[in-house]
Amino acid sequence: MLLALYLGLLALLALFTAYTRNFQRTIVELDQTLQAAGRLVPPLQVLRTILIVTLWPAAFILGVLFVAWWKAVVLVVGSFLLLTPVMGSFTPRPMSPHFLRRVRGDVERRIADEPGDPAELRRIADRIAEMLEAPPSA
Repeated sequence: MLLALYLGLLALLALFTAYTRNFQRTIVELDQTLQAAGRLVPPLQVLRTILIVTLWPAAFILGVLFVAWWKAVVLVVGSFLLLTPVMGSFTPRPMSPHFLRRVRGDVERRIADEPGDPAELRRIADRIAEMLEAPPSA
């Protein structure tokens, strides 16, 4: 029973890692396409990255506490290398409308919060809106 709970935890962690990876790929690709100079990274993306960096070692330590250390090593490494790509197939693809809408929403929030004239952010939001309206290329 404990091993099943641990495997479930690793599966959720792999899903979170895959989602964050695809979102980060979207941000990097948009940043390169729009020459945004790093202005697209939402604050929550930084938090997600910190969580990933801390949760995988925490999952290993939890595994050492409840299953043998060598099983914990095999399960954590295996889930990171094998389960994360599999779980990635259940998350939106990089540059999908889902991620584009999230980035655009974040940029629009920053436009509303930024004092003065955020012309550069407005240009970025307009370009992302154009990308959402354009038909998908195969």
